[in-house]
Amino acid sequence: MPPVLPPAPPWHQYLPAVAAVLTAALLAITPATTAAEMRRSVGLAAGQMTTNGIDEVFRPDKTDFTDAGFGGIIVAWEVPLDDPRWHVGVEVQANQHFGRNDHQEIVLPVTVRYRPDRPWPRVIDSFAFGFGLSHASETPKTEIARRGESQRTLIYFSLETAFALDDDGSALFLRLHHRSDGYGLLATDSGSNAFAIGLRRAF
Repeated sequence: MPPVLPPAPPWHQYLPAVAAVLTAALLAITPATTAAEMRRSVGLAAGQMTTNGIDEVFRPDKTDFTDAGFGGIIVAWEVPLDDPRWHVGVEVQANQHFGRNDHQEIVLPVTVRYRPDRPWPRVIDSFAFGFGLSHASETPKTEIARRGESQRTLIYFSLETAFALDDDGSALFLRLHHRSDGYGLLATDSGSNAFAIGLRRAF
């Protein structure tokens, strides 16, 4: 009989190592970056789930919030490109879901952030987009209710607008938190959308 191999550890245990590799890669493509230029931040966010697809979520007359939400922490690293208005980075998110959902979620996206110059109002800190993977500790119940099935790991993207609170890097941000099959990249046709609000502090 072939030897019985022990089960492989859950892949999400490797997320910190993956984050480190991605950060190193980002530093490699921005050779002028120094440790002082790297922007680190930590944030707290809370979100409310909707029943909408991505085609309806930005329509106020269609947005339908549901009895499910989440709260979590976001740790991020960003480095400037040649144009200092643009930054690329990585995030690690850890979220606890509650209400109709009761699972934990780890999210690891690569981010692109744009910080506009004047004449933009001073209160506008930045606009950002994130793309990566979201892994849930169990299949989200709201996604099953919406499409009949789902899966624990889905494609993730975010859209964010941030507002400066002071000159030391504090910001209030509003964010779309989106999970999906990536238009067929994954086998299961499912996903979810949430709106989140949070506070971020650079360090």
